[in-house]
Amino acid sequence: MNSSYDVVVLGSGLSGVATALAARKLGLKTLVLEKAALLGGGTCYSSGLVWVGCNHLARNAGLTDRPELVREYMQFMGGGQQTPENMEAFVDEAPRALKFFEDCGIAFSLVRGMADHHFQHAPGALAQGRTVSAELICGRELGVWSDKIVRPRFAPYSVTAEELVAMRSGNWPPGLLDERKEQDLCGLGVGLIVHFLKAALGAGVEVCTDQNVLELAKAGDHVRGVVLADGRHIDASAVVIATGGYESNPEMVRNFESVPGWHSYFPASLQGDGIDLGTRAGAALRVIHNQMQLFLGFPVPIENESSTEFRLAGIVELCSPHTIVVNRQGRRFADESVFQRVAARLRDYDHERREFLNLPCFLIFDHQFTERFSFGGRPVGDIPSWVSRAQTLRDLAVQLELDPASLEQTTRRFNQGAVDGVDLEFGRRGDPRFADRPSLGALVKAPFFGIELKPAGSGSAGLVTDRQARVMGHGASPVRNLYAVGNAAAKTEIGVGYQAGLTLSSSLTFGLLCAEHIALSSEVGSE
Repeated sequence: MNSSYDVVVLGSGLSGVATALAARKLGLKTLVLEKAALLGGGTCYSSGLVWVGCNHLARNAGLTDRPELVREYMQFMGGGQQTPENMEAFVDEAPRALKFFEDCGIAFSLVRGMADHHFQHAPGALAQGRTVSAELICGRELGVWSDKIVRPRFAPYSVTAEELVAMRSGNWPPGLLDERKEQDLCGLGVGLIVHFLKAALGAGVEVCTDQNVLELAKAGDHVRGVVLADGRHIDASAVVIATGGYESNPEMVRNFESVPGWHSYFPASLQGDGIDLGTRAGAALRVIHNQMQLFLGFPVPIENESSTEFRLAGIVELCSPHTIVVNRQGRRFADESVFQRVAARLRDYDHERREFLNLPCFLIFDHQFTERFSFGGRPVGDIPSWVSRAQTLRDLAVQLELDPASLEQTTRRFNQGAVDGVDLEFGRRGDPRFADRPSLGALVKAPFFGIELKPAGSGSAGLVTDRQARVMGHGASPVRNLYAVGNAAAKTEIGVGYQAGLTLSSSLTFGLLCAEHIALSSEVGSE
């Protein structure tokens, strides 16, 4: 590691490595600093989906899309909380960013079977063609860096995104995952990081782990580099904050999120460092209120360790038949199969009793679910001992401290509708992206199981940026030479909505725009 660079990028998730790759391809001497011992950050816990309207892969496959449809869909998704200029930049530039990184050597392909989240009713939505992912790649292609990538314990990261969509039961063919892990084949978010890190290292990007940045170095109102915790100074013509959010920082979660019981599904290293660095340098913050990146899941104990790893329940457990979600009164409160319908109800608050109506909440399922679907990423039929179970719903309710009569009545009403294929209370019909997947199924076969669900999500607050990813100060002028990309930046191009693949697509788009703006700056030299 030298003492001077054109660009220093903080963070090694997709936003960081994509920005660094783009900067290096544009001739800039670039360094990536990662605080943790491993690379990849929150991206490695993701499905690795990238959502791009009007992309060239869809066009080559004969699929039709139009910019005005993409714009209409984004406006619907955002709920009026976007910054119009940032949204327009995303719509206009995301297709070019995808092609740019493909030309850098990233092997992308269309993900079949993935419709837009609101395909049934949203203006501008399409049934297919906007979701892409990176192809499987062998982690050993990274050489000595292969062991430096985050690899989640309970995620099937050795499959493709298309396989993940097709095998939504979690019931993988025997031996498939073990065989691919033996070959070190990486897909989903892990594979995406392997692809981009390989390209970045090959292009000459320098990468250093275990590097804690203490503060941004400034000269007047200009950012001029970073100061490391060990006292070293690294000069830079531009600094890019790509450190991710604050989801694993309990204090920042209390400050910015409006639900109790929050659990992080991101690495412990996501402590909001970039947001802290930015605000101390004069950056403004923006909170996207009532944003829909709010999910439910449960912590999974790690054998022979005192730690846990959080698992989101929306892909398998909540979408499958023979499951319901109830509040502490034992009552359902939403269509469980679509997380965005659940998210809004998690914020319901009783001002008379001063408590949230639907938190805590509980997943209830019967033996039929265990016979067909995976729970917690385990083999079908394997329900761990830390999940409550009973021969009757009444006894299960007692264990979970729910109202027994109410749980029985709720389940009876749900079962009556499920027999006829209807949900009379909340119209549960399954995630519209997966129209072929059944969602309704009665809970009638003992034993019955239950577990408390915890809210988790992506942070609502971030640094204010413009369409070139420049960090903005409180006076609506940029903090000179400072940029932010990914979850460290406020989601002003997205607003309140959520669409699988939008976050990673935003990282690619604004990573490229950021690098291009730095390269054009008269203050930045080139090699």
